[in-house]
Amino acid sequence: MFRRNFKVKGEDVDDYMVMQDTAYIEYTSSILFAFLFEKGYTSKKREHTHFNMQKSIGSLIQRKHLMFMQDFFINLELISIDTNKQKLNIRNRFFNSNNELCVTTNTYLYWMDSNQQEIIIPPKKIIDRLFE
Repeated sequence: MFRRNFKVKGEDVDDYMVMQDTAYIEYTSSILFAFLFEKGYTSKKREHTHFNMQKSIGSLIQRKHLMFMQDFFINLELISIDTNKQKLNIRNRFFNSNNELCVTTNTYLYWMDSNQQEIIIPPKKIIDRLFE
């Protein structure tokens, strides 16, 4: 499990000071890139290997609103990889400062060859490092 702390900012909220769905998706991307960076996959390294990633949000389930200026944290969990080794299932859970679950997102990550523009099976060492 990978965790990061955040605070709801002005650009994240609507007129009622409630965090918007688009902000949850942005934070989901942000924590994913932080996780990959920590595992050694910087954007420079991904460019060098010609591996790109395509994200797809499978679901966003809201239980409780996060409000403007509220502290929160996200737990990123790698759930599974499909049998073809092409699609990684990731769950992000957003908790408020009282440790109450607010939102759950399920994301699918596909590895792409940026030259061929097609979904590929990443090298085994990449997958193994992610699940360490």
